[in-house]
Amino acid sequence: MEYMKHMEQSYKSVGSFIFSNVLYILWFILYVVIAWLILGASPEVLFLVLVVYGASVAIALSPTGEILLRLLENIREPHTQQERDYLTPIFEEVYDSVKEVYPNIGSGIKIYIIDAMYVNAFAIGRCTIAVTKGALTTLSADELKGVIAHEFGHMKYGHTKALLLSVIGNLFFSIIVWFFRLVLNILQIISTIVAHLNFVALGFAFFTFLARILVDVSAFIFINLSQVILALNSRTNEIQADRFAHDIGYGEELISCLYLFQKITMNAKMSLIDRAKASHPHLAYRIAKLEELENNATWE
Repeated sequence: MEYMKHMEQSYKSVGSFIFSNVLYILWFILYVVIAWLILGASPEVLFLVLVVYGASVAIALSPTGEILLRLLENIREPHTQQERDYLTPIFEEVYDSVKEVYPNIGSGIKIYIIDAMYVNAFAIGRCTIAVTKGALTTLSADELKGVIAHEFGHMKYGHTKALLLSVIGNLFFSIIVWFFRLVLNILQIISTIVAHLNFVALGFAFFTFLARILVDVSAFIFINLSQVILALNSRTNEIQADRFAHDIGYGEELISCLYLFQKITMNAKMSLIDRAKASHPHLAYRIAKLEELENNATWE
């Protein structure tokens, strides 16, 4: 009976992960298919591509990979007594609230600090939630609880894992594009040198020139399209993480924090493309959705 319950929870967890991150997953599959087609479209190449991507994902999601991510993002543990005395009780209170509602949440999640004075917090990998020094000094304790609860939502729904998939896929796509550009640049240099010899050499020079333009334009379109599509997934994930904060009892705290963000955020005019690539919904929209949830909960 216990085994069946565990399996049911596992299926629900996998289903929730796929549903919450469908665009990330589909785009990662597209990266794999493109790499396979470019490199030869044979069963052997497919096996090689799957092994390389699989190993990369395994490393990225491993404890070693998470340590590397923290090093790259300049994330550290709370070192001073003051940092520990202030941040640890806040984090543990939220963590306990999460466990009450979602007992199957991971047990090794820890809080970290980024030595930067902008106000932000984010989750990476499987066990890392980080807040900036700016957030520690600007947000109240309750507002900080709301932000941390939001980041736990990203952990619960696997947003951080799915984001790693797209990052790895984009990395390998960029490497492939870089390789093709290198080869075409070398060929163009050679063809330019010999172009005066005959019409065949001149035609080859023209062909390599067109091929390089085609690669550059295709890469530009694909990368920008991927940013727009993945931003849609990201904005949906932000709303989902906001709802998670509400569900575990920190909706009001997160609302207060978002109102503060409205005050300190520069409202620069954004182009249509920038809005399409934005990873977060408009603050007013997030606040309205949370207030709707809080008001409904009050009436219930």
